[in-house]
Amino acid sequence: KAKCCPASLSKTPEELVHHARDHFGLPPDLMSALDTPAGANSLKRYRGNEARKGDAAGRKGDAAPSSYAAVEQWCERNEHAKLVLQPGFKDHTVYVVSGWEIDSETAWVTYVLTSEKLMTNLWHIKESGMPVILCVDTTHRLVAEGHSVFVCGVCDIAQKFHKVAYGVQHSDKAVAPNAHMLRMVAKEYLRVKERMKWS
Repeated sequence: KAKCCPASLSKTPEELVHHARDHFGLPPDLMSALDTPAGANSLKRYRGNEARKGDAAGRKGDAAPSSYAAVEQWCERNEHAKLVLQPGFKDHTVYVVSGWEIDSETAWVTYVLTSEKLMTNLWHIKESGMPVILCVDTTHRLVAEGHSVFVCGVCDIAQKFHKVAYGVQHSDKAVAPNAHMLRMVAKEYLRVKERMKWS
């Protein structure tokens, strides 16, 4: 921010243009934008875009950020089995539940995110003696790709909602992805319950 603000650099706009050209190698069309009141924001946007391009170029073997392959790679990297091996893994660490499915040919996308702490919300309701009623909803078009965001949780005796899991699916109208995601949630709950030796 300090490099973008003429006041903090004690430079005039013209000096800032020359400084930016020498320091960042900005193209001429963006250099003219620095003479406007939004010049600092233009410079900041340009530097952010260049940094993202550099990050993308540095990730050899990774797919384009919005592709099915990129989502598949992200799910593989963030599965419970891989994250649990890292030293920073805790009960609150969010991970991808195993059983996710990404298929570019059928445009099928289903994956569930949760943490071991979120899964305890199911156990608390079960142990309180209340019937466990899973509340599920999907919200349409919250992401640029048009996929639905899946939210799953339980309500306590005071009617307060406690999230258990959330995820992304390709359709909020089809039964198959909803059923698949609920199976993933149930399977993960049983895994966590067994690991922690809950009764």
